[in-house]
Order: sequence, then C-alpha cells, then structure tokens
Amino acid sequence: MPYTTFYARKSFIEENEDIIKSFTKAINKGLKFVKENDSEKIAKVIVNQFPDTSVEDLTTIVERYKVADSWLDNSFVAEDLLQNLEDIMIDNDLLDKYVSYKDLVINYE
Repeated sequence: MPYTTFYARKSFIEENEDIIKSFTKAINKGLKFVKENDSEKIAKVIVNQFPDTSVEDLTTIVERYKVADSWLDNSFVAEDLLQNLEDIMIDNDLLDKYVSYKDLVINYE
C-alpha cells in the first residue's frame, strides 16, 4: 500500500496554507526524483541521513521499495487508498471505525 503523506493540525493548516502548499510541492518533487532515478543514485543522495548504513545496503533497500511499488507518483491521497489503510488499521485493532475522508484529507497538488 504505497502512500506518502504528512499531517498537521487543522489550525496550522488554516494559518499556514502557503507553508503546507510549499511542503507538498517539495514532497512531490522528491517522489518525482524517486520515480525518475535508479536505486543507487537515490541511495547516494540519502546516505547522509542514514550514517550507519552503506550505500550498497541503501541501494538494496530502495530497490526493494521500487519493486514493491511503494511510492506513488505524487502525494494525492485518493479516498479508496485511505479506506485501504483504514481497513488494515481496523483489522489490526488500531482503529475502531472509519473516519470520514473529508474530515481527514486536504489534497494540495
């Protein structure tokens, strides 16, 4: 179940829409980079964030994520994808009931 998202308080979103839109744009830029580049190039870019992991190991990890299609093309959260996530959470007793899509999701592209 691929997804890339972030969360913020409703008050922060309402007071900082420009920041939210800029952050969303940056996430989408990163997702585009992942889709357009091979695993080794991605590993070399992110290796400093994982100081205890070699480029070779990161390349393997990124490749596994790519093969599993773990990244979407952008950060848009479709209603059916949210329901899939909620299904998993309910099945694993992490969520009691479904939450309204419109109450949870604001998509900025």
